[in-house]
Amino acid sequence: MKLIIFDLDGTLLDTLQDLGDSCNAILEQHGYPTHPLVAYKKFVGNGVQKLIERALPEEARTAETITVLLGAFKSYYEQKPVSHTRPYPGIVSLLQELKSLGYLISVASNKYHEAVIPLMQQYFPDIPFDLVLGHRAGHPAKPDPAIVLDSLETLGVNKQNCLYVGDSSVDMDTANNAGVTAIGVTWGFRDEDELRQHGAKYIINTPRELLNITATTQI
Repeated sequence: MKLIIFDLDGTLLDTLQDLGDSCNAILEQHGYPTHPLVAYKKFVGNGVQKLIERALPEEARTAETITVLLGAFKSYYEQKPVSHTRPYPGIVSLLQELKSLGYLISVASNKYHEAVIPLMQQYFPDIPFDLVLGHRAGHPAKPDPAIVLDSLETLGVNKQNCLYVGDSSVDMDTANNAGVTAIGVTWGFRDEDELRQHGAKYIINTPRELLNITATTQI
């Protein structure tokens, strides 16, 4: 079997404004300065706890404060209407075509698992993903390769038959740490230089370019 693992935020879904709006709302509620939306491109990628830590002023980054704001963020984000989140153009048709070609497709995200599932149900209701994993308590976050290795084991796929697609250095490091092929996308939250510096084997600028890779690589 052949498997393509996708990151979620910045790869399949453009979630930046809803993440930024939610974090700014929590910061404002607790008396901390907020940030322009573009700043969140650098804040996201390592999970919500790290997002909160990066958004806080350095002197406020205590374990207690991060814990309080983390709980507040999750509550706010889960109840907030996701008015701006949407799949990137061409993603849904790409996923449909990959399934029609017989590929297994899965998600491996650093977003906490409880938030990943409703997003998948809302935005990809007709796409039969073979596995969806967010960050789970007791499991290491990316770039630790555990989530990729868990996916391979669960789906019974060898490393050489797997492509990993993501938009950040975290994703490229995750793929390389797991020993699978790293594909960087330029439509997400980070730039091409970062992807190349962190070992992207391929760079794609549109979702359909992934089909060119699947057609020419022996996975």
